Amino acid sequence: MTRVDEFNSFYAATAEQTLRVMYASTGDRQVALESTVSAYRHAWRDWSKVRGSDPLGYVRGEAWRSVGLSRGTHPLRKRHEDDSDTALLDALLDLPVDERRLVVLMTLGDIDLDDAAREVGVTAEEGIEGATNALAALEQSLGQGIEQLESRLQALGSVTSGLELPEARLLRTRARRSERRNAVALVAVAVLAVVLGGFTATDAADPMARNVDVPQREKLSAESPMQTLDAREVDEDDLLTSEQVSRLNPTATWSVSGTDTNPDNREPYSTCPIDRFANPDPERVFVRTYTTGGQSGERVAEAIEVSRSRKAATAAYRTLVSWYADCTHPRVQLLDSYTVDRPFGDFTILRLRSYRDPEKTFTVGLSSSGTVTSVVVHEVMGAKAPAIETFAQTLNDAVLRVCIDSGGTCTTDLQVQRTVPPATSTAPAFLGIVDLPPVGAVDKVWAGTPPTVAKDDPAATPCEVRKSSRKSGKVVGSRVFLIPEAKEQLPAQFAVSQTLVRLSDEKAARRLVDDSEDLMNACARDNLAATISQAGKARTDDQRQRTWRMVFEVSKKQKVQYRTGLVQRGRYVSQVTLTSSRDVDIPRPVFEALIERAGQRLAHAR
Repeated sequence: MTRVDEFNSFYAATAEQTLRVMYASTGDRQVALESTVSAYRHAWRDWSKVRGSDPLGYVRGEAWRSVGLSRGTHPLRKRHEDDSDTALLDALLDLPVDERRLVVLMTLGDIDLDDAAREVGVTAEEGIEGATNALAALEQSLGQGIEQLESRLQALGSVTSGLELPEARLLRTRARRSERRNAVALVAVAVLAVVLGGFTATDAADPMARNVDVPQREKLSAESPMQTLDAREVDEDDLLTSEQVSRLNPTATWSVSGTDTNPDNREPYSTCPIDRFANPDPERVFVRTYTTGGQSGERVAEAIEVSRSRKAATAAYRTLVSWYADCTHPRVQLLDSYTVDRPFGDFTILRLRSYRDPEKTFTVGLSSSGTVTSVVVHEVMGAKAPAIETFAQTLNDAVLRVCIDSGGTCTTDLQVQRTVPPATSTAPAFLGIVDLPPVGAVDKVWAGTPPTVAKDDPAATPCEVRKSSRKSGKVVGSRVFLIPEAKEQLPAQFAVSQTLVRLSDEKAARRLVDDSEDLMNACARDNLAATISQAGKARTDDQRQRTWRMVFEVSKKQKVQYRTGLVQRGRYVSQVTLTSSRDVDIPRPVFEALIERAGQRLAHAR
């Protein structure tokens, strides 16, 4: 058996057990994962020394040392693990460290007391006393016997089974890189000492004055030199595997159809972006595509941009988000927006649909970690798409493969939450082009006027739904949305108008919506030419909305049709009115969803 095969077999046979031991010892799945991976990297680097003695004891010792070294910045803590035995974890963490390790090693580590004492670094007598005290404390704290406690400890494996350990090949590669980086770092420290010494000797009055003459790649910026070196180590091995992508549709057979590393290729790989890469000067770029080969047209694209600094990576992430927030493709609409609550980094997930033939659904994940931005796009024909939680796990897989090298912080703790759409670049409190639904078979793009305060309110209907708004609040502005290239397909009056009003406070805003509802009811009674129907109400914790369909008989042969709605969020109220016709209209559920989106956009009002 070769040295590589020997290590691979050892890693495959012991890594999961080590991970369980570390989880029970620390009570934090992320600390357990990071310390376990670090320990096996050390084991591979020292494999010729440890292979003939007790490699598993060595790994567990290195893992615990890794935890101890990181406690200055990442202390052990009692984290609320919703899917774990929190009472048991809390009881373990209340024990003295040595006693806790003894109990865990004797149960999850499956070794006897003498070996456990030796690994912890105490005498056999101290080990007996410590284990006895620990078990007694656990029995008293949890009110159970030893057999039940052991079963509960073993059950912690259901939590760690959800953590993804890297492949042995990837782990060995990272270990070699780390070794090289350590060597480079020693050289860098020596060079830095010489450079700083030179500054002190030659220009003590203003040691940084000459920094402008140093080439950019040699400057000591706000980024850590180690972080920059790490980011340059990101390569094709850090992209998602076909097996990881298959989580999005386990019934299909996924394969890699291509990997592109050419920064000069500027062709977008997805709908909405106007360029292939958001960073104008990236350190490295990767785009990989995955396909199923089936009739569904299902595909995935993953893109990684390695920036030269955290600041550049943050700017790239914001650009990526803005491309989708400002999307202006024909018949493409933003359906939902999500954020992923994780300790560090930015995560945004968007779901869009193209209503062109064939209809397609896009799920887009955008993330930033350290100096790396990652994008995962899933595309499929029809309306069926992966569950958002499943997609979020795949996006996090993409981040996990690069976060260590990028200087980011890795985590498997994810909580997906629905959120308001990202702000558009202009008029963020108003509807965006990407919010507007398709109209009939029209295959042209919506366009919107800039917000203005007009003398006549374009969103007002003949019932004057908002006639009291100017008295009780301030009109922030109005916009009109048209499809200018579809004049021959649409009636002349077809348009969506929106007016935004700011009231003195939330109570006044709610009162405006209620008054408007009274006006609508009065209009239906008093105006014989008016027919008002399809009245709808909706309410969430953040907003309240009302919608109506209105038809006015102008003459025996002519009728004017409207859909109008008001939505209140905080002290803002937005009215949206669709002027349509009998032949060209937006269905009621679609219009009500548009009013809801108008309310979500009010979250960006300032």
